[in-house]
Amino acid sequence: MKKNWLIIFFLTLIAILILFLNLKPVFQHPNSILYSKGGDALKSYFNFSYYLKYDDGIRHDGINYPYGDHLQYINSHPFYVQIVKFIDNIIYPLANHGIAVLNLTMLALFLLALPFIFLILRHYSLPRWYAGIISLIILFLSPQFDRVHGHFEMVYAVFLPMSWYFLIRWRLGDKRILWSILLVLAALIGGFTSAYFVAFYTILLFGVLIVECWNHRKKLSEYWKTGLYLFAIAVIPLIIVKGMVSATDWVSDRPDNPYGFYIFHANFFSIFLPPGSQLKNILGNHINMDFQWEGRAYVGLPSALLAVSIFITGFYNLISKRKSSWKIFKPTKKIEVFFYASILILLFSMCIPFQYGFDWLLDVFPPVKQFRALGRFTWIFYYVFTAYTAWFIYRLFRLLKMKGLPAVATLLLVLVIGYWAIDAGVNIKRSTRGLLNKNDKFESIDSEYLARFQEAKVDPNEFQAIFFLPFASTCGDKLLFEHSLNGFSEAMKCSYHTGLPLIQSFSPRLSFSQALSSIQMLAAPAIRKTRLDDMNDKPILLVCTKEKLNEREKWLQNKAEVFWEDKYITLSRLPLSIFHDSYNEWHDSVESEIPNLQSFGEIATDTAINSILFNGFEEGSATTVFSGNASFYSREDQQVLLDKKIGAQFQEGKYELSFWLFVDSRKYDMPKAEVKVFNTEGKQKFYRQMNTRHVHDTYHGWIRVSEIVELHHEDTLQLVINDEYVSVDNLLVMPLNAKVLVKTSNQNFFNNYPL
Repeated sequence: MKKNWLIIFFLTLIAILILFLNLKPVFQHPNSILYSKGGDALKSYFNFSYYLKYDDGIRHDGINYPYGDHLQYINSHPFYVQIVKFIDNIIYPLANHGIAVLNLTMLALFLLALPFIFLILRHYSLPRWYAGIISLIILFLSPQFDRVHGHFEMVYAVFLPMSWYFLIRWRLGDKRILWSILLVLAALIGGFTSAYFVAFYTILLFGVLIVECWNHRKKLSEYWKTGLYLFAIAVIPLIIVKGMVSATDWVSDRPDNPYGFYIFHANFFSIFLPPGSQLKNILGNHINMDFQWEGRAYVGLPSALLAVSIFITGFYNLISKRKSSWKIFKPTKKIEVFFYASILILLFSMCIPFQYGFDWLLDVFPPVKQFRALGRFTWIFYYVFTAYTAWFIYRLFRLLKMKGLPAVATLLLVLVIGYWAIDAGVNIKRSTRGLLNKNDKFESIDSEYLARFQEAKVDPNEFQAIFFLPFASTCGDKLLFEHSLNGFSEAMKCSYHTGLPLIQSFSPRLSFSQALSSIQMLAAPAIRKTRLDDMNDKPILLVCTKEKLNEREKWLQNKAEVFWEDKYITLSRLPLSIFHDSYNEWHDSVESEIPNLQSFGEIATDTAINSILFNGFEEGSATTVFSGNASFYSREDQQVLLDKKIGAQFQEGKYELSFWLFVDSRKYDMPKAEVKVFNTEGKQKFYRQMNTRHVHDTYHGWIRVSEIVELHHEDTLQLVINDEYVSVDNLLVMPLNAKVLVKTSNQNFFNNYPL
């Protein structure tokens, strides 16, 4: 055992040297480097560093002002950041060095996987020299290394090999209580780092449990106690993590149907084909060899060739009467349980069986669909199959030597190690490319940034929060605003140096109501901005980049008072009275217009009543209603909501078609709405897919969707909507620039805006 630890020590030195040669500036000046300035990376840096500098407890107050958000949902390393916070308060000041802490932590927890990989290989009776070389290869070929570009907590490679090694020791039966405690602790630490790590742990143990139950299927009575024990330690960390997060979460409407479950999964090419393979260029026109990057877990050429050999042997046995022996591929008893369990987990990572008609299983196990990136579960297969390959190659090496072919055996080993090392080297080169970016966002000294305020003689404390333009935000993968993230980047920089929180958030797990209220800040003046009810009277700091803005953004920027600018950004003072005054002015204007409108029952207007179409869907079946007593509802499939021939009574010209669409949390994305206009011959003369995702006009969980169309006599106007869980209310077609008042049983609407 002492020899093992001595080798581990030297292996670690080699691994550190490899990282140092590729990332030397990080070791020298860790706070001066950003691995990436992309959206996810910068957001992770900000969330961790802002909390370390300004916050305490389980709540992050740097985003989603004035509500903040739970640390577990925003990639802030909730457990680890508390340790760093303790060190900062008691031992050594770290508050201004969050970037350095995060940069070095990623490398350290990546390297900590190495001892566990080595011990696993030694457990499978591989000699120390061979296990050492292969450990380095497996570590640096790991798909987790590439996550250093953005998904920082996913770089922590230690958790999977550590859980596997502890499980190996647990199955040996010696000191089972000790290894149970270590397993649960590892899962809890991983779970409070990222929910994916506790999920990896649980599915690994479940996979082993399923295989063990199969192996003992004829004598389950002999295994049920051990199986129950394994089941208990598999679910306990999951229950604790989920339970503690739920118990401390103050939000009840988080999204639980994220985008990506059927998209970001693995396939055989993402596992056995190297990124950028020439084979893909050759066969890509004949075979679909594409795969999602989230599913990438390339096992290296030796493992890929071994997998192909297993497949060919199996296929040959299937079609041939002369059966080839499987014995050569049969894993040793020490590894076979994990080998077969990893194959089951690989199928799960490929979205099997869910994408093949078994999606109903997600209703039975709803937490499963919350993992948008199933492809990450391939990492379990990666570690197990590479270890199996290492064992198989060495077994083959010994067999060749026993048969008197030492030269062939040595050549085999040299080729395998050589090609595998090349794969690992390519992965290192690709993963470290573009990592050494200057930290000009979250510097340890604030004075350079605060000089802007001093120059303008403005105190940052006079503001309550930051709002940035161009607007960027998301709402449970339903509404999405990301045409530019430069404003977000500058706002995070400003927030970090001033301590002012951001009003927006880019977290897909943010409360629906809170996300919608931030999106509503750029709604039409007709809609009252509900978020202001929970804010104080201080002005907002408006941070704008010098980019193209849409009309709503331009309006808001023009209302603000600029106090500092350069060629990149402007800093402005935005009083809350801007929102209140515009709302009151709109309503006062409407109130003055209403007496001049001609009444036609439920509709009053200044134009011809025959040119107006309104449908309140009072015969609809939706239990979620926008106004009146009912609304249209469709569970699935395409529905035609409007199919109207434009008669002579209609005025020719431009019309606005609008309706209110419910933001239903049961499915990601928004329904697709299409406007079509056909001429008298039935030929389509106009088509537009309506904007249902980039909409600021939100009200009580509904959004106002609109489109301008030009109509002529004898045209046919059609509105088609297609998706699951569609609720629509208050469909209005009116001449552009007309004034239309609609009275429903419980609310009035002016130009389809609520009064």
